[in-house]
Amino acid sequence: MNDKAAPIIMRPAGGRAWRKWWLKIHLYLGLFIGALLLVFGTTGAMLVFWIEIDEWLNPELRTVIAPALDKAAFQPLHKIMRAAEQVAAPNSKFTTVYGSLSREGVFAVYASQPSGNWQRIFVNPYLAQATGVRNYRVNEWIPDYLMDAIFSLHYALLMGENGIILAAICALFLIISLITGLIVWWPANGQWSKAFTIKRNASRVRLNFDLHKTFSLYFFPVLGAVLLSGVYMNLNDPFIWMTQHFSATTRGSPQLLESFPIPGIPPMDVERAWSLATKHYPEGEFNSISLPETITGVYVISQRNVPRLSSYWSERLITIDQYSGKILDVRAPNARRSAGETFLDWQWPLHTGKAFGWFGRILVLLCGLACSVIYITGVIRWLQKRGVQK
Repeated sequence: MNDKAAPIIMRPAGGRAWRKWWLKIHLYLGLFIGALLLVFGTTGAMLVFWIEIDEWLNPELRTVIAPALDKAAFQPLHKIMRAAEQVAAPNSKFTTVYGSLSREGVFAVYASQPSGNWQRIFVNPYLAQATGVRNYRVNEWIPDYLMDAIFSLHYALLMGENGIILAAICALFLIISLITGLIVWWPANGQWSKAFTIKRNASRVRLNFDLHKTFSLYFFPVLGAVLLSGVYMNLNDPFIWMTQHFSATTRGSPQLLESFPIPGIPPMDVERAWSLATKHYPEGEFNSISLPETITGVYVISQRNVPRLSSYWSERLITIDQYSGKILDVRAPNARRSAGETFLDWQWPLHTGKAFGWFGRILVLLCGLACSVIYITGVIRWLQKRGVQK
């Protein structure tokens, strides 16, 4: 006997039994909803750069010729809104205004109609002229525009309101699948180096297994965060409620705050709301404004690229009473009141990768592409095992 041979580490019988159960759970989750990982991953990878892709596909609609830097001044918001009014459908109500993300980008004004249909109106911010309109039907499952259709597939599976809930539930099951995969992967025999690597000159069966294992392992943190943040966006109210259960001082959505009508004083317009916000918080670029949708609704103003705010997510939200102009609430990395708020604030920037700039966006893109490898190698692994059993 060779006394230098490596000792054989035996797994407890109970551990093997539990591993079989985890393996079954992982297998069935992968077979029944694993294909959605492919859908979420592929569409999510495209949506990381959806604005850039949409601008490339529709330059006449989404881009403008920016003037020289010394003349690159946007028109006032009231002129941009007036340009949107001229092309909006009758009886439209404006809900949100989004700023441009680049010097060549347009503003996007969202307008809803009593029928439930809505529009996105694109406006040249330098000339205050509409460049075009996109129309959306109430409860439509498949939008007429490519990137909008991909977005609908990503977050609602092309199934309307019901699809939003279904996608969130499936994302939760995919998180469970990831966790069970980690449990099954855990090297109980102590062979950690093999657990983290792909074997050289391996057979096709072993290579497929190693690809499934390593891609799942190395993208586990990013994929888990992206799936969880997807649940947050699709089931926002329950997600916030659950977070408040563990962190009681966490504030809810700023849209839940209310304005108080003042007799004889009409509601202010969007230009006045932005002026008040910048009077108190002059630093930061225009990102968006959500307009009040009811007589007690509020303005929610978003500023981006706020200096010295955060190295990862430099955005500030300011909520304003539409009558008095009083600032009701401010949300920013330096104004968080609880760990729960920090947790919630990270969901959107993590989902898009914007929290870490170009590095984060590319990482989320690669994670989306890795989903294809994880799913395909998982199916191949299942077929290989079925062939052996036969």
